[in-house]
Amino acid sequence: MILILTVISTVLAIAYVAMQKPRYTTQALVLVDSLETPFDRTQPDAAVPRPAMDERDVLSQVSVIESRDLGDRVVRTLKLQEKPEFDSLASSGLGLLSRLRLALGFGEDPRDKTPEQRALARYETMLNVYQIPLSKVIAIQYSANDPKTAAEVANTLAETYVTSTREAQSEPTNRAREWLAQQIGELRKKVAESESAAEEFRAKAGLLKGAQSTLSAQELSELNSQIVLAEAARSEAEAKARQIRSMLASDGVVDGSGAVLNSALIQRLREQQVVLGRNLAELSVRYLPNHPKVMAARSELASLDRQIRAEALKVVRGLEDQAKVAASREAELRASLNAAKAKASETNLDEVKLRALEREAAANRSLLETFLNRYMDASARQDVIAQPGTARIIERAPLPTSPSFPKTGPTVLLAMLAGLALGVGLAFVAEIMNAAARVAIGPSLPAAAPPVLIEASPVAAPVAEMTKAEARAPKDAEAPSNSLVVEVAKGSVPQALGSASPLDIVPAICSMPASRDLASAVAHGYEVIGKPTRSYAKAATVLGSWAASVRQTLGVKRIAVAALATGTSLDTGAASAALARTLVQQGIRTVILDIAASGDNFAHVFGLQPQAGLAELLSGSADFNSVIARDMASELNVISAGRDPAGLPSMLTGSRFAQALNALETAYDQILLDCGEITLATSPAIKAAQAILLLAPGSAAADAGRKLEELRGKGILAAQYVRLADPDQVEAYQAA
Repeated sequence: MILILTVISTVLAIAYVAMQKPRYTTQALVLVDSLETPFDRTQPDAAVPRPAMDERDVLSQVSVIESRDLGDRVVRTLKLQEKPEFDSLASSGLGLLSRLRLALGFGEDPRDKTPEQRALARYETMLNVYQIPLSKVIAIQYSANDPKTAAEVANTLAETYVTSTREAQSEPTNRAREWLAQQIGELRKKVAESESAAEEFRAKAGLLKGAQSTLSAQELSELNSQIVLAEAARSEAEAKARQIRSMLASDGVVDGSGAVLNSALIQRLREQQVVLGRNLAELSVRYLPNHPKVMAARSELASLDRQIRAEALKVVRGLEDQAKVAASREAELRASLNAAKAKASETNLDEVKLRALEREAAANRSLLETFLNRYMDASARQDVIAQPGTARIIERAPLPTSPSFPKTGPTVLLAMLAGLALGVGLAFVAEIMNAAARVAIGPSLPAAAPPVLIEASPVAAPVAEMTKAEARAPKDAEAPSNSLVVEVAKGSVPQALGSASPLDIVPAICSMPASRDLASAVAHGYEVIGKPTRSYAKAATVLGSWAASVRQTLGVKRIAVAALATGTSLDTGAASAALARTLVQQGIRTVILDIAASGDNFAHVFGLQPQAGLAELLSGSADFNSVIARDMASELNVISAGRDPAGLPSMLTGSRFAQALNALETAYDQILLDCGEITLATSPAIKAAQAILLLAPGSAAADAGRKLEELRGKGILAAQYVRLADPDQVEAYQAA
C-alpha cells in the first residue's frame, strides 16, 4: 500500500507538471516618498514643508497601483487584448466544462465582456502588489506565460503609477490656475473702479495731495511753523531789549550786551573811548587833576560815554520795533491758522470717506498682486513633467530567465512525500484495526489499585503521636527525614498523618533556609541577584509567583511577612528582601516597610544608612521624599523604622498609618510589610495587610496552621505558610 500510493502520487505530480504551461514572474520596486525640492517651486520660502509619509500612506498607494484605472491604462498602452494569453476566448473559445459551469450559474460569461475587459481581468489575476515590511518600498510583481510580457507589464505599471502621481498633483494645479485667472479678471475691474472712485472723491472734496499730505494739512503745518518762528523772533527781540535796559539802569554801561556790541558806530566810539582813556592816564601822571588838559580829556571821555549810551538806547528801540513787527506777524499767522483749522474741520468727514475708499482700493490691489503671483506659480508648474510626484522607480523589472511555476523538482518531491505519508498512515490504521479485531477485551479495572503519591505537608508529625516503630526507625534510611512524599497503598494512611488534626496538616508554599546570624541573613537577601540557582533564591522565586498571582486574581497589593516563633526577625528581614528584589527584577514597582523596628538588622540587610523613617513619617516630622531610601542592590525602595522607633507601635493604630499605605498604593504596585515576630505591637500592621506570609519552623507547623485560620477569619485574603528549615536539609526538601 505504501509503495503503490507513493508511485501513484509521483506519477500524478509528473503528469501535472508536464501539462502546466510555464509561468514567469518578475517584479519592479517603487519608492513612495515626496520628491519635491526647492528648485521645483517658484517661491521656495513660501512653500509648505512636505508631509512625512507613514505606513498608512504607503498602503494607500498599494491600493492605487492595484486600481482598475491604472490597469486599464496598462492594457491600452501594451495592447494586451491582442495577445492570446489575455483573451483565451478569442484564441481557444469556450470549453465544454466552462459552458456547463456558466449554465449552472457559476461565474460570469466572458462573452458578455469586451476584449479589453477580458484582458483586464487576466491582468488583475496575475498581478501582486505588496509593501515591503518596515519600508516605503512597494513591490509590483507580475506573472505571465511570456517572460518579456511579464517584464513589460511590471515596468509599464510602475511607470504609469509614477506618472499618475504627477498627474494627480497637476490636476489641482490646473484647477487652481483656471480659478485664479477668473478671479484676476474680476479683481482688475474692482481695482480700477475703487481707485477711480477714490480719485474722483478726492477731486470733488478738494483733498488734493501735496508733497507728503493733502494741501490743507500741509498748509496747517506750514502756518504752524511760521507762527513758531515769529513767536521766537518776538521773544528774542524783547529779551535783548530788556537786557540792554537792565544793564543801562544798573551799571550804566553796555559792555556785556552782544546786540549793542554788534553796532559799528558803538564799536568806533568804544575804540575812541579806549584811546582817550589811555591819554587821560598819561596826562594824570604828568599833570595835576585840575590841569586844563586833564579836564579836557575827561570832558571828551564823558561825551563819548553819552554817545555810547544814546546809541545803546537806539538799539533798544530798534529791538522793540522788531518785537512789535514779530508780534504783529504772529497775530496775522494765528488768524490764518484759525481760518485754516476751521476749513480743515469741515473736510474731516470727506477725509474719512476718502480713506475708506483708499483702503478698499489698496486691499483690492494687494489681493490682485497676490493672485497674480500665485497664477504665475501655477502657470510655471502647469505641465506634468514639472510636477515633483510622490514616487520613483528604484528597480525596474528584469527579464526572468527561469519559470516560477511549476517547480518540477519540489512539486514531484512533495507529491512523493505526501503519497508516502498517506500510505504510512493508511497502513498504520489498517494494522491497528486488524490488531484490534484479534485482541480480546480484558477487565475494565485492575485487580489491585496502584500506589498513589500524595504530596503532604513538610511539617513532621509531633513526636508524641508517632508510633514506637516509627520512632525507632534507623537514621540511615533511604528516604530523607524531611521528605515530602508519602506512599499510600490501597487507600491506607500512615498513622502519623491519620492521627493529626486537619490544622496540623499545613502545606508549605516553600521551604527556606533559616538565617543563623546577620551575615547569613544578608547573604540570603542577595542570593536572588548574585546566585539565582541557590535554594534561597529558588524559594524567593516561588514567593514572587504567589505574590503576582494574588495581585492579579485578588487585587492584593499589601503583603505582610511575619514569623511565628521567637528569634526569627532575621528570617523575616531576609525573606522580605529576597521577595522584594525578586518582584523588582520582574518589573514590579515595590516598596518595603520596616514594621518590626529591627534597627541595625534591617539596615544591614538593605545596606542603609541611619535616616528618618516610618516613625518620623507618621509623627509628621518628615515627608515621603526624606524617608524613602534606595536599595543598594536593586531598584527597590525601602522605608526603615526611623531613628527613634520607640513610639512606632502606638502610631500603627492611628489614621496616619492607613493614609500612608493608601498614598503608597498610588505610587507602587506592591507594598511589603516586614513585621518580624507576631506581637501585639505588630498586629495593627498585619491587620492592615491584605495577605500574609507566615514563617515558622517545621516543629511549629500546627501553630502556624491555626494562626493562618485565625487571620483568614479576620479578613486576610491570602495566607501562606513558609517552612524555615535547616540550611543543610533544604536541598533535599526542594528535590522531594
